[in-house]
Amino acid sequence: VWGRGAVDMKDMDAMTLAVVRDRLRSGRKPPRDIVLAFLADEEAGGTYGAKHLVHKHPELFEGVTEAIGEVGGFSFTVNEKLRLYLVETAEKGMHWMRLTVDGTAGHGSMTNDDNAITELCEAVARLGRHTWPVRVTKTVRAFLDELSDALGTELDPENMDETLAKLGGIARMIGTTLRNSAAPTMLGAGYKVNVIPGQATAHVDGRFLPGYEEEFLADLDRILGPRVKREDVHADKALETDFDGRLVDAMQSALRAEDPIARAVPYMLSGGTDAKSFDDLGIRCFGFAPLKLPPELDFAGMFHGVDERVPVDGLKFGVRVLDRFLDAS
Repeated sequence: VWGRGAVDMKDMDAMTLAVVRDRLRSGRKPPRDIVLAFLADEEAGGTYGAKHLVHKHPELFEGVTEAIGEVGGFSFTVNEKLRLYLVETAEKGMHWMRLTVDGTAGHGSMTNDDNAITELCEAVARLGRHTWPVRVTKTVRAFLDELSDALGTELDPENMDETLAKLGGIARMIGTTLRNSAAPTMLGAGYKVNVIPGQATAHVDGRFLPGYEEEFLADLDRILGPRVKREDVHADKALETDFDGRLVDAMQSALRAEDPIARAVPYMLSGGTDAKSFDDLGIRCFGFAPLKLPPELDFAGMFHGVDERVPVDGLKFGVRVLDRFLDAS
């Protein structure tokens, strides 16, 4: 199935609706009540979706203790005897920021030692080229331990190149969960080629690991320097939960029933989901949209990319797993 959003996350929507529809038609009730929440603006920060419901209508989630959602449950084939299914138990926090530098406006033909564009671009270049230090969180350590056991070899997070070389198609996705990050994404300044503007702006997508927000902001200000004013456009917390309990057991059993070489393992998402909002209600969230994927498919590389697609067999597999999961959870 090809199309924008197939990977992020219409695949999970389709599988969920298929399972619920079949259960309603056949009269098969799950062992506990299920709340379905479909929300439209997660990509914009969830202000009018999850955040609105959580803070204005918390009664809709009364009694809800656990939830599953996007960006997890997809497979990574280690070898012919083992396939890992990555379940999201943590995600980075975010600071979407606007950077501003004020300078001296003037004619483009004149020498100007206080050019806002020059000052901003130098700061943005420093930020974009900065190598952030490795920080191994509880979830990443658990993932590396599971993968080390699966591969029968030691994975050293301090030796990034060697470790990531063993991760194949998920290397980039896992690599960014070992560090804080700040990606320049937008630039703005000026209105005419012969006018030096008095102000220049940039936008940065900043992501911090659970437990490292203060370090991230301190490093950020040091890198940018005193001339750059930083303000949040949107900010949200990091999340991390343990990979245990009845829900996790249900995931493991449902996956193994459909794939005998399956093993569910925890991992951290470098982005963010509506789980950040539901955490405010004390709801424990997991990324679990199960998909059995061909080993050669770069699934992680298609998020927000081109040619998004999900194998039909993978979707059918996910429907069967979710159906078993509801019975076991």
